[in-house]
Amino acid sequence: MVELSPLGFGVSGAHGTPLVSPMRTRNLINAAVAGGVRYFDTAPSYGAGECERRLGQSLKQLGRSDIVVSTKAGLSSHGIAGRRRDLSPEGVEKSVRGSLGRLELEGVDLLILHGAAPHELNVALLERLRALKQAGAYRWLGATGRGAALDWALDAGWFDVLMAPVHPFLRTGEEATLDRARSGGCGIIAIETAGDAPPALRSPRSLADIYPLAKRVRGLDPGRGRVGVPDGLRQAMGRPGVISTLFTTTRADHLQDNLSQSLS
Repeated sequence: MVELSPLGFGVSGAHGTPLVSPMRTRNLINAAVAGGVRYFDTAPSYGAGECERRLGQSLKQLGRSDIVVSTKAGLSSHGIAGRRRDLSPEGVEKSVRGSLGRLELEGVDLLILHGAAPHELNVALLERLRALKQAGAYRWLGATGRGAALDWALDAGWFDVLMAPVHPFLRTGEEATLDRARSGGCGIIAIETAGDAPPALRSPRSLADIYPLAKRVRGLDPGRGRVGVPDGLRQAMGRPGVISTLFTTTRADHLQDNLSQSLS
């Protein structure tokens, strides 16, 4: 059975860029651990592996002990805006080996496949994943994505965990997918818990604030709605089947707000 802390910290976004210093990332990870967070998520596609490197360095100082780590496979980034998708058996193994090197770990607790399509969830990939698990590269297997990709993952029946949006504005079909995961014994890691609408525009107060501002400018979808992050986390925690809720931040005050208000 997958066991995670109720709150998880995503080492992602601006943490993979020069907008946030490695020391700032490390300090936030340390503060999250001090506040009770024991689950940290990252991916090779976050800053072309820089987020994995930063998490790995922090873990070396903290000691692994009871900290749970997840990373992903299937999507990598390169250059300023380039992304490469590869869910072939060879591509997944190469991705996992690269992630473990950057994290400086022999294995992660949770390996999550990024948006696999039905034709990619084949026998060859399953056999390679089993071999990686046998070798100690990971303990549990998860899937993440949007819409049909989540149902395809459930159809495959391979996964211990589904990482999926959980917020107050889900459509009926999205709700049904989450209910199906819960009834099938697949744990849910909640992401985007504040909603899918972009946050309100505000003037940047630090270099790190430029990252979400740039994402908003690039985005064209206005989304369906948004609540405060602590409120979204708290609501997601109360949903049956949710085993952890993920958030990320580059600000110490936001971290403390999320820790205190969502757990109150």
